[in-house]
Amino acid sequence: MTAGQSIKDAGESTSKVTDHVVDAVEDKVNTVTDAVEDALRTAADKIHAAASQPASVPAAK
Repeated sequence: MTAGQSIKDAGESTSKVTDHVVDAVEDKVNTVTDAVEDALRTAADKIHAAASQPASVPAAK
């Protein structure tokens, strides 16, 4: 194998590793984004439910 071929092969391997890492990071970011969206949706639903309740009237003293 020539030095040029070795360099080319190493570059291709590095590219494959980089692609794999980028895909893994993208998957994690998507997972976290989905979790945050779900949490915000749940919080908004709870706020909406609480705001929809009739206001409580304080007891007379």
